[in-house]
Amino acid sequence: MEKDTDRVGFFAGEELERTAARRPQKTALVAKQEALSFAELNRRVHALAGYLQREGIRPGDRVGVLLPNSTAIPLAYYATQKIGAVTVILDARLRGRELQGVLRDADLKLLVIQHQLFQETEEAIGGAAPVWVVQGEGERSFERRWATPAGELRLPHPSPEDDALILYTSGTTGEPKGVVLSYENLAQYPRVMAALGITDSDTVRGCVLPMSHIVGPIVCNELAVRGYTLVIFDQLNPVALLEGIQRHRISVFEGVPVVFQLLLGVRNLAEYDTSSVRVAAMMGTTVPVPLLRAFHAAQPHVKVIQGYGLTETSPLITIVEPEQAAAKMGSIGRPVPGVEVKIVDESGAELPDGEAGEIITRGPHVMKGYFRKPEATAARIRGGWLYTGDVGVREPSGYYYHLGRRDDMMITGGLNVYPAEVENMIYNYPEVQEAVVFPIPDEKRGVTIGAAVVPRPGARIAEKELLAFLRANLATFKVPQRIVIRESLPRTASGKTIRDPAALLPQEVL
Repeated sequence: MEKDTDRVGFFAGEELERTAARRPQKTALVAKQEALSFAELNRRVHALAGYLQREGIRPGDRVGVLLPNSTAIPLAYYATQKIGAVTVILDARLRGRELQGVLRDADLKLLVIQHQLFQETEEAIGGAAPVWVVQGEGERSFERRWATPAGELRLPHPSPEDDALILYTSGTTGEPKGVVLSYENLAQYPRVMAALGITDSDTVRGCVLPMSHIVGPIVCNELAVRGYTLVIFDQLNPVALLEGIQRHRISVFEGVPVVFQLLLGVRNLAEYDTSSVRVAAMMGTTVPVPLLRAFHAAQPHVKVIQGYGLTETSPLITIVEPEQAAAKMGSIGRPVPGVEVKIVDESGAELPDGEAGEIITRGPHVMKGYFRKPEATAARIRGGWLYTGDVGVREPSGYYYHLGRRDDMMITGGLNVYPAEVENMIYNYPEVQEAVVFPIPDEKRGVTIGAAVVPRPGARIAEKELLAFLRANLATFKVPQRIVIRESLPRTASGKTIRDPAALLPQEVL
């Protein structure tokens, strides 16, 4: 039995303080035209933390952060962590009743929100919590609080198992659930990245994904301990990313597949100087192997790796080591240090190598649970193992492959089809830029298979020709019965493609 004294927590405020003392003049954050040194970042955090305490925020109180990508997210995060408050990172796209439901569930003592978002959501927020407004005026001004000192800080002494962070995820039910991560959970990501040697103090890291998801706090944590430079992008624009890589000499960045598809769609990609980039990680979903190959071919100096994880797992479960990027292309990698992974059947029995089943995991990365939802927590964490709901397979070398969500598996005429295997084949068709496979309800077969595809810029896709290609390369029952050509695919806030036929098929078909 592990002793409490063996548990390790990550305390972002303390780490930032130490790094600021060690390298005060080094650039910590860059966003648009703003750049903050570690000394200035720490000074602002100290001032904000003082005001939080002065205005009644205590250890364990929940403080919401509803902001677009900007330096305000690290400032709010470090300040709340410094005084032992629980940072509740909220999706900046939340509106109306959805926002009301999350705020009601989170039961906040304070909300930090950007001026424009506050104007758009003020009615939904109502009196849920007092607010500090970024780019606001008067008593609510966020900037006024970091511009002037608030007096002496009373530093708390939280335990590794205490609540540190809550992030909301709707999962497959649509019901908002707050994922509670402890200080021990937060220690995992910096520890893993250090062990794998992916980043170091000289790294310039690009943050393209929304910081209102798990990526925000984990890059803030690693920034605090590693002392590298973080360049924050406020939009998913491939040209802006390439210009940022060139200007700031970014060496590491991660994204979901659409980020890399957009980069490949830039006609003059080869004209940008991307020589500083060492590692690019494709995260968040099943990654098409043809996309990995295409990006590697276009940027051969970049090690393109894949990782896998969930908000509930802090987030990494597996990753491909950079030195194995070419040899294990298409794999989600091996378990990261300190993490256990198994493939199991429906009864929870472990399956041998080569057999597909549900991915389950246990270790210091697994969340404490869902906020105030013991039944939902018990359904997800059983016998100390977190059941991911994802289907995967392990090869004898110990590397894992992701086949899709268990709920996404389609049964057509009694035969199982995983969308990822059909999508991977569609991506081998030269004119396809993006694709998603989805089920279409059918009285006779249960479901038939549909596919929505987006052509490459300037390309034209003939449905008959694509179908002929798929029939020549897939088992008959895996070939889509209907193909829809679209200009773009619908996505979630984190960039994952929506697989709902109602969002993909023309209205007259439904």
